[in-house]
Amino acid sequence: MCLSGKKIRLGRIFRDDGKTFVVTMDHGVDLGPVEGLEDIKSTLKKVLKCDYKPDAILMNPSMIRLCHEDLAGKVGVIARLDGTATLLGPDMTDYRLFSSVEDALRCGADAVATMAFIGVKRESENSEKIGKVSQECNKWGMPHFVESLPPEIIDYYFKPKAERRWADPDHVKFADRVAAELGADVVKSYYTGDPDTFREVVRSCPVPIIVASGPMASDPEGLLKMVKEVMEAGAKGVIMGRNVWGYENMPAIMEAISKIVHEEESLERAIKIIK
Repeated sequence: MCLSGKKIRLGRIFRDDGKTFVVTMDHGVDLGPVEGLEDIKSTLKKVLKCDYKPDAILMNPSMIRLCHEDLAGKVGVIARLDGTATLLGPDMTDYRLFSSVEDALRCGADAVATMAFIGVKRESENSEKIGKVSQECNKWGMPHFVESLPPEIIDYYFKPKAERRWADPDHVKFADRVAAELGADVVKSYYTGDPDTFREVVRSCPVPIIVASGPMASDPEGLLKMVKEVMEAGAKGVIMGRNVWGYENMPAIMEAISKIVHEEESLERAIKIIK
């Protein structure tokens, strides 16, 4: 295992404070041309022009190649390796590999990401995929981010827009631990809606957790409240897309999120930023 490689690459995603704010732009492989990402290069330029830029961007390898000039030297890069199931297909959980760790290295990624669906029909095949990718990551010194979703949140998670909802705390705890046991270096988790129960999720997961926001919602104040609560509960960062580049005042929401994550900004002052 090349631990030095993993540590160096994670240092390009997590700041010196051990925390990170990641913006996702990998939606096209399963959701198609989702609103806000029709012109992915233009959206990326706008994200990276903000005073409070994200620490890393999550993209599919083909889009990393397309946008490499804008990404180079400006932000950490995470490459998604799996997808293949779309909104038009019969099973959104049938995520298979369409890329590889070696391909991610060739396109300059600092980490790779895969999806773990726990409690679904193809659970065993999905877990086998996670384990094999983790082995490849160990061989190449590549960090592995695993996005772990319990079954009751799956349909909601892939909606383009939706009112915010939370998963069963016991299911989140279970799914995150499975992802860690399968070899995740970082788990992309989902919030339980309650800081006390989420503290238990963090306590039960032996690797760092960063928290996803899910589909675009109409309550930016609720989003900032979630960010504040998960950080206070022990998360090492947040990862979101539609709730950032889909927001009408993207620079303001990015500043508010970044200040909560990296400066321990109060919720009250963070909300004032977006007013």
